Amino acid sequence: MYKAIPELFFEIAKKRADKTALLYKKEGVYFPVTFKDLAQKIKIFSVALQKLGVEKGDNVAILSENRPEWVISDISIMAAGAISVPLHATFSAKAICTVLNHSKAKVLIVSNIDFLNKVLLGQKYLKNLKKIIVIDKLTGAQRENLSGKVLGYKALMSLHQADEPEQIFLDPDEVCSIIYTSGTTGKPKGVMLTHRNFLSNVEAVNEMIPVEGNDIFLSFLPLSHVLERTAGYYMALFYGATIAYAENSKQLPQNLKEARPTILISVPRIFEKFHDAIWDKINASPLLQQNIFKWALKQKKKSFAYRIADYFVFKKIRSQMGGRLRLAVSGGASLNENIARFFSKIGVMIFEGYGLTETSPVISANMEHDFKFGTVGKVAPGVKVKISENKEILVKGPNVTQGYFENKKETKNVFNKEGWFYTGDLGFIDKQGFLTIIGRAKEMLVTSGGKNVWPEPIENLLNNDRFISQSMVVGNNQKFISALISPDWQEVEIYMKENNLPLQEHDKLVKNAELLAVFQKRIEEKINPNLNEYEKVKKFRLLPQEFSQEQDELTPTLKLRRHIIENHYQKSISSMYSA
Repeated sequence: MYKAIPELFFEIAKKRADKTALLYKKEGVYFPVTFKDLAQKIKIFSVALQKLGVEKGDNVAILSENRPEWVISDISIMAAGAISVPLHATFSAKAICTVLNHSKAKVLIVSNIDFLNKVLLGQKYLKNLKKIIVIDKLTGAQRENLSGKVLGYKALMSLHQADEPEQIFLDPDEVCSIIYTSGTTGKPKGVMLTHRNFLSNVEAVNEMIPVEGNDIFLSFLPLSHVLERTAGYYMALFYGATIAYAENSKQLPQNLKEARPTILISVPRIFEKFHDAIWDKINASPLLQQNIFKWALKQKKKSFAYRIADYFVFKKIRSQMGGRLRLAVSGGASLNENIARFFSKIGVMIFEGYGLTETSPVISANMEHDFKFGTVGKVAPGVKVKISENKEILVKGPNVTQGYFENKKETKNVFNKEGWFYTGDLGFIDKQGFLTIIGRAKEMLVTSGGKNVWPEPIENLLNNDRFISQSMVVGNNQKFISALISPDWQEVEIYMKENNLPLQEHDKLVKNAELLAVFQKRIEEKINPNLNEYEKVKKFRLLPQEFSQEQDELTPTLKLRRHIIENHYQKSISSMYSA
């Protein structure tokens, strides 16, 4: 195994010089960046960083959407001996300043003027930041209004084209990146990851889900998140594959058709949206087509009837996802088993895995020839897992973090004396060696009757209902379980029209007695029969809008920030328990 990420990248770039490494979209067209071009840009930018005074061990932050310059920045920082600190693009100005100060970042690389303005809002509070590099070109007026610490990326690159970088020795156990957790249950912590952490995980995952040189990845999950960083970036480049960048999540369906990827790294929420979109289209089609689709779903794989169904039905659906998708990977949260089975039936295998930022991230994953629905697969090669007496998952291996940056207390709390890392997740390993996640210990609800309830399985059941887009289960220290529900407004409107009910604004519809009765009936007949008595959803409140990243209610991988949602909807939650 190679010692460091830049070392491995430059070796791959030599072997695959003329092959396309990256594809980015500009003015409606995808443009290629070869491995040779990418390596040259990384070399120049690492020199530029060194000339700016970046030294070995310095922290350099990146605030950008997914694009080639993100990769250039990341590897250049490491090649200069420094540590990359990715910031989530959804961070508020306050959160950006908090992370910059805590990480003691010396230099910040931002992609555009909007991100720059966020930083400048709090620049007087930034203690350590010396320089800000802006990737996009700034107008003359914009440059005039900026302080001397703001520099242009292109100007720096042209200035140092002929310079040779200082050779920096990199140890595999040196920290190469500090990733701040998304903070679903509390304040973000800076997870320190080494070259060995990342490279060992890339190697392990490739043994489970092999990447080929002709593979094309479509990248849309934020590179600031460890899942995309390892699985959608390092995995691709280090095995000579190509990465195409999606414009954004809204353009994902179109970008799938354009880039025609063979591999997609995603999160459950995206697969749920794909699933709902497919069914929306089917339900809107003539009755004959609906019946054909339902017939196709009933056919057993490998049968002659299935081959007919695949050619005439499923192939058309896959074409809407580019037509070449050989596998998809789901992580970040639990994937509904029914969703996984549906995609398997239409010919798109979703390999669900499990991991944490602290484990670089992959701990386990399903494999093509070793697969079990409803589980997160078998433990990755080189990684050790054991289950504690209270069912918590403990991990040990070369992928596990050294700890949290400048937070010895939290670091001490997550390791036992034998060096096992406490994941905070509860689960079990079955006789076949497949790992199943029960829930997150900190998210477990305890009713006033002393019953333990894990919200995620209940939320998966709710979200699988065609009338429900999102949900969050509540009920800690209460007599019963309740839920906040964001309806699928498209389905609701169809129902209202079909039943000659008046359409209203969403904030009025959430109080509509007839609509509330529909949801009550569906919960009682379709959801609660699948739950234990103490898990049943007794009350609910409909919300006029979805949980969003803009409101800080979702993490970059679209997981619920429960404590924030609870604060935002405290009145609604209280009303369910006041009577």
